[in-house]
Amino acid sequence: MRSDRHNDDLFAEARLRRALRLEASELPPRIDLAAIVARARAERPAFAVAALVSRVLAGVAAAGLVGLTAMALPTVAPALASDLFAGGIETLTRVAIPVSALLSLAAQPTVPIAAIAALAVAIAYEYAQRRERVLEVTS
Repeated sequence: MRSDRHNDDLFAEARLRRALRLEASELPPRIDLAAIVARARAERPAFAVAALVSRVLAGVAAAGLVGLTAMALPTVAPALASDLFAGGIETLTRVAIPVSALLSLAAQPTVPIAAIAALAVAIAYEYAQRRERVLEVTS
């Protein structure tokens, strides 16, 4: 069940290009620039009026939005600032309570002494582990 053809699964490039070509009936219609220009000129006055009305309405809407924002900002800004300030203070108190407990524990005289003693024992242990064993070789 061995085939002598090496590229059974691959198409020849020329054959593939021929298969992908469109028939004359499948081609899209050509763009007629003269017809597009003539139609645009015929509808231009209506288009110009519609564009002008659209621009005016967009400008009025933007001006109204800016005006409402300018009117609402002095009313909303103090409430927003106070909420942000209250949130910051609340976060600070949530963090400060556990930290104060740890600081009061560290202020006890036994804790720093125990920490220094543990550090001294750790240093002594590390030095003991690093020592190289001296082997005497006698002949």
